Amino acid sequence: TVTAKESTAIAEAVRNLFLSGEVDKVEAVYGKFINLVTNEPSIRTILPLSPTGIENAEDETFKMSSEDGKLKTEKVKQGKVQAKEIESDVIFDQPPATILSSMLPLYLNSQVLAMMFDGQASELSARMTAMKAATDNAKELAETLTTKFNKKRQAAITQELCEICSAGLALEDSSGDEGPPMGAIETPENVLADLVLELDTGSIPESPTIETADGKYR
Repeated sequence: TVTAKESTAIAEAVRNLFLSGEVDKVEAVYGKFINLVTNEPSIRTILPLSPTGIENAEDETFKMSSEDGKLKTEKVKQGKVQAKEIESDVIFDQPPATILSSMLPLYLNSQVLAMMFDGQASELSARMTAMKAATDNAKELAETLTTKFNKKRQAAITQELCEICSAGLALEDSSGDEGPPMGAIETPENVLADLVLELDTGSIPESPTIETADGKYR
């Protein structure tokens, strides 16, 4: 979680580097939050401060809400605040340089804090988008695998039903004059021998018997 204490420590560190002359310029690279699915890499010059950088034309505020169970952000742009005219009889207790020296660090802290909030919002929105995409892909994969499993299961059940029906028909046909079906211990050789024996004894009818629903006819 971003806190003002952290932004103040960062602002003091970069200000000390700039005032000591170790660096001539300080720039910050951060992700500017646009919306839940978009953020732009941005570069902002922190130090030295320039009048054009202080005069920000518009400020943006974001309001996050949930409608129909989905997160949504609303961007509200705040217009430029007009500076108030200072009355001529106002007397400052301190010189303008002293007042400005105390105000600029506060402005620097606020800029650092705003960039940190932008970066955190960009990171959280990217994570949320990635998790939503992963969840949608997982649901789609689960539905695809479930469909394939049901098809395989249906095919297996259909095959079992066909085998049961075939076995039932075979048992019904075994009661006819053509004799029982070939057993597990029978081979083509002994079946041929039994067939020759039945032909010799005349136990096989000369014409095949066809069984119908009404009865048998030849």
